[in-house]
Amino acid sequence: MEAAVPGLAQRLRQGLSDCTSASDSLKVLLDVYDASENDDRTKIGREVLNLAERIDNQEVIQDFILQLAVLQKKDDAALRALVIEAEKLDDKDDRKGAQLFVNVMRAINEVTYIPESEYQKALLKYARADMIPTGDLYQDILDLYRVVIFLGKSAKNNLYLEYVTRLENMIKKLPENRYYIRNLFYTTAAITHTQNGNCKKAIEADKELLDVIEKLEAKNKKAGRQYKDYSRNYYICYRRILRNYKCLTLDEVKDYYTKCAMLAEKDNDIREDFYEQGRPVVYRLMAEHRYGEAIPKIKAAIARNEDRNIHTELMQQLVEAADSVGDQKTLLEALRECNAMQQRQLEQNSEEAYRELHIRYDINNLKKENTKLEVEKRDSELRSGQKLITIVLAAMLVLAVLLMVLYRRHFNLRQQCHDLKKENERLNKYMEEMLNDGKPSGTLDLRNGTEYGKTGKTNS
Repeated sequence: MEAAVPGLAQRLRQGLSDCTSASDSLKVLLDVYDASENDDRTKIGREVLNLAERIDNQEVIQDFILQLAVLQKKDDAALRALVIEAEKLDDKDDRKGAQLFVNVMRAINEVTYIPESEYQKALLKYARADMIPTGDLYQDILDLYRVVIFLGKSAKNNLYLEYVTRLENMIKKLPENRYYIRNLFYTTAAITHTQNGNCKKAIEADKELLDVIEKLEAKNKKAGRQYKDYSRNYYICYRRILRNYKCLTLDEVKDYYTKCAMLAEKDNDIREDFYEQGRPVVYRLMAEHRYGEAIPKIKAAIARNEDRNIHTELMQQLVEAADSVGDQKTLLEALRECNAMQQRQLEQNSEEAYRELHIRYDINNLKKENTKLEVEKRDSELRSGQKLITIVLAAMLVLAVLLMVLYRRHFNLRQQCHDLKKENERLNKYMEEMLNDGKPSGTLDLRNGTEYGKTGKTNS
């Protein structure tokens, strides 16, 4: 179905009067949200979130914290409130995932409006945090993501790509149900690699993104979200893949172009972009080497385009097309503008190279400082360990001496006990002799045959 049917959202809202429970109302509100125009979604999304919290629908709470974070990405106060709202998620990992997503949105908002004088300081603050692993995957991703976002404020240089690669490897460690983090990352990666001419990496990122979108679509279809439409998301991915046509086969170009054309038939906004902006047409014509047909399409796309990077690419394509068909007038005009752009780009690249060197220098200093602190920490721990070992050895020595003393005393006591026992036996014997009138115990009185020691005296 079309993404936005006029009046549909309002008609769906009327169904709230027939609902007999909060759960039924939530289902209707979800349909109202999906069928609404983007301008109305923040207000409706807040209604959905409030109702979901009231009935403790954890899945919808998580979903709409993410939805509102995207809709309110320019409002840091609203984003801070959403970080707090995420505390209502019972599952620890769901909570961390939602807060990570919102905090990434906050970082994007921060870098957009940060004064140039504060940029370097903020970047180094986040770089320092990134150098100290916390053991919490979500926090470590956030620390690294902030560095990537701030490095991406300027040209996407080699330093930036190094950090993006690190971030990609870290994000791959997240559970599969953290699709929204992957969605956000692969969108950034696809744009970055496309702008840097890394067409293979760009296409890989967009294919990963398409996989995420397909899973999301299946998930929402299963949940009964019949008005949830991903046509726009698919179209943007297909168009960006076509933009990297130099790394596609001709059959792949035709396939992605057809997919764009089919989506244009379903959605008015897509139709306007496909036919009026016309970039998918340009990419197909250039891939098929139909340069004569491409020239007027490229000129029309240039006139309607507002993106600087896309403008540069279109101008380069215009030069290629005009040169191929021998259109000298178009070629001369295009070359003049391209030369002017290249001159500006060289100056910008010079500034960016200097900035990159400066940033690398500062980050390397941070690494050295961090390494020094680590060494000092290890030395301190080693010294503490050595002190502990010395104390333990001394304690063991004292214990050994104490044991020797105790053993000595025990030996002496045993010897004394032995001597006392012998003395006691001697005294007992002596006492018996005294009681037997000096006769040894066990001897026989020959006069009457009585044994001494039995009664202590002889019988009369």
